Amino acid sequence: MFFLLFNPLYPQSGKYLEQAVMAMEAGLFKEALKQLDIARSKEPNNAEVYKLKALLHEAINENNKAITAWENCIKNTQENDLINEAKIHLINLQEY
Repeated sequence: MFFLLFNPLYPQSGKYLEQAVMAMEAGLFKEALKQLDIARSKEPNNAEVYKLKALLHEAINENNKAITAWENCIKNTQENDLINEAKIHLINLQEY
């Protein structure tokens, strides 16, 4: 159900975000990252792509890649809630 939010907002990357979420829900994290890379190529300024990439990298213990994704998320959004979420994750990741 999460993917339904992306389609109207991100017409170029919505299909790939949907596929990434489905792969993520199935535990196919590498496939989800592949779909997110395609989504990023379609809409490189889509902060939601970077958020999902960051969460996936965290899930598979790729902390440096997660940090980079969270930093890109912050660069590509003006939403305070998303910025605050990213900053919390960055603080936690930099402690390890």
